[in-house]
Amino acid sequence: MDSAFKTANFDPHALAREQLKHVYRYRNRAFLITAIIGLVSTIVLVIQINVIAAVAWYMWLLVASAAHWRIGGTSWMDNGLRTNHVDINRHIATAFLAGLGWGALAISLPWLGRTGQNIVLIMMVIAITTALPRLVVLLPFFLTFTAGVLTPLVLMLPFLHGELVRVVLPMLVMLAVTLWFSATETRRVLVDILLKQISFENASWEDRLTGLGNRRRFDERLDLSWHQAVRLQVPLSLILLDIDHFKLYNDNYGHPAGDTCLQLVASALNACVKRAGDLVTRYGGEEFAIVLFHTPMNDAKTMGEMLRSAVAELEIKHEFSNNGIVTISLGGATIIPNQEGKIGDLVRAADEALYRAKAQGRNRVEWNMI
Repeated sequence: MDSAFKTANFDPHALAREQLKHVYRYRNRAFLITAIIGLVSTIVLVIQINVIAAVAWYMWLLVASAAHWRIGGTSWMDNGLRTNHVDINRHIATAFLAGLGWGALAISLPWLGRTGQNIVLIMMVIAITTALPRLVVLLPFFLTFTAGVLTPLVLMLPFLHGELVRVVLPMLVMLAVTLWFSATETRRVLVDILLKQISFENASWEDRLTGLGNRRRFDERLDLSWHQAVRLQVPLSLILLDIDHFKLYNDNYGHPAGDTCLQLVASALNACVKRAGDLVTRYGGEEFAIVLFHTPMNDAKTMGEMLRSAVAELEIKHEFSNNGIVTISLGGATIIPNQEGKIGDLVRAADEALYRAKAQGRNRVEWNMI
């Protein structure tokens, strides 16, 4: 494991998604380069061997490369590339197939003239070196792609004449050593950059006072949860809440005490919401929002009561509130979204329920079912 992994505080899945994004960021351009370099090699095969063999190899190269790029292109979901074990193995397998597409070109070497052999070897070197900058960030991708390219070439060495072997063998050794050290150093630099990007992104999603997600984080998670709920046809619940009479608390106890109150309330809310798919955020000012994925109305209302009780149990003194302590009012809404629905409808329904909770005396939970 890289030292950056050991010392940095990061989400492994977020890092893996960023690494995969780097691998597939320029997939269309990389496929075009593959097609052009492959076409040059195909022309050599047509001239020195025959059309059928040349076209068969070129089609194999395109199919193998397209499979590799298609995996990256169709895996964009859940706010990033999927990073579970099965999907990563699919990425690695198709990287090997893409490399093998180039490696298959080595089979033609014994039947080519010296000029053709030189051109083919140059094309294969170009194929590896152009793939290096995007693949090295994930060494399994780089190693399997390189293995796909070099394995057929190594297997063909006994069938090549002595002069070509004396050229190819040192070239393979030098290329392997150079690529290994280059890959290791490049990957270290890229991982450091990615970790800094992720750290910066996480910071831009965090409310500094409470440590919760901020409004941007809320918008991102609600959008993600909405689309997941549409796809799976499961209920999505949203809770909006605010601290009762917080302005009076702030004005009478002072802003430092107000900040402490917000921090204590945020900690109590966060302690109640424990599922990985749920999120507590600071919505703005003294208002908070909780996204509850795959949560029906009854369960979400129960969560709302837990949140209300958790804050009341803090017993933060508030002489200017009817209850004598800090309390919260909550409004929630539940929906099973569809393609025609709008996220704004869920937010408005929760906001209406929150307004009703405050109008009916505060320190209570109200709900809307859409």
